[in-house]
Amino acid sequence: MEQNMIFTLLSMLCLHINIVASLKSSTNKYALLAFKSQITSDPNNILAKNWSQGTPICNWVGITCGSRHQRVRKLNLADMGVGGTIANEIGELSFLRSLIISNNNFLGFIPDEIGNLSQLREIEMQDNELNGPIPTSFGFLENLHKINLSHNRLYGEVPNRIFNLSFFMAIDLKNNSLSGSLPTNICNNLPNMERLRISCNRISGNIPPSLGTCRELQLLSLAYNNFSGSIPMEIRNLSKLQSLYLEGNNLIGLFKVVFIYINLPKHNVFQKIVKLKNIVNHSHHRYFIHS
Repeated sequence: MEQNMIFTLLSMLCLHINIVASLKSSTNKYALLAFKSQITSDPNNILAKNWSQGTPICNWVGITCGSRHQRVRKLNLADMGVGGTIANEIGELSFLRSLIISNNNFLGFIPDEIGNLSQLREIEMQDNELNGPIPTSFGFLENLHKINLSHNRLYGEVPNRIFNLSFFMAIDLKNNSLSGSLPTNICNNLPNMERLRISCNRISGNIPPSLGTCRELQLLSLAYNNFSGSIPMEIRNLSKLQSLYLEGNNLIGLFKVVFIYINLPKHNVFQKIVKLKNIVNHSHHRYFIHS
């Protein structure tokens, strides 16, 4: 009797798990079909032919599923030439880790609902025609390692909360129309940051001295913005820095004293590092090549 009861309970539990998994899978399919419905340009008919109701979503082009629960883990439509807006339903792909739609013709706003994807590790939306602000909800993606929104038409201020995501290794926001200033504590919570690109925007204010606490930083590009003031001495603490771009700003002052202590690779040089007003010429210094 007791064994029969245990068997019945286990059977009911398995049935419940299967029902839940099926519902979750249906939610994934619904979200992807909603995403497809917003595609207005598919010149090679990639999605039109492949993303169909009668085919399991894990077999769809650009989709990678987890082996255990068959949930969508990766959406990769890079370089497919598709265009349209990004459907809000994308925020229902709750197991998604990689969202890659780079080098396409997506336009319109980036949905706030992407901020619901708590497992997201990377976002690559570069080389599209996206506009509007960066969603503040991105600041809640605590597992995010990499974000690339470069070469779009984004505007507004960069949400400060983004710079509190401690797993971040790379941020690339170059070639947009972003404004505002960088937070004074920009690197206080970025122990793993290796690459920071925000060049060719409209960022203003001073370069934060706290950049010197991003000890893993290898590339720092702040070129062609509206930064003013002097280069903070703290940047000399970036012993792993290999590439630095600061030209095209309104920076002033001396820089030899700032960088002389940086341990650069033996054969490394910085090209077009700075164009400063009222600067003392240190062109003889072996670390610099001036344009």
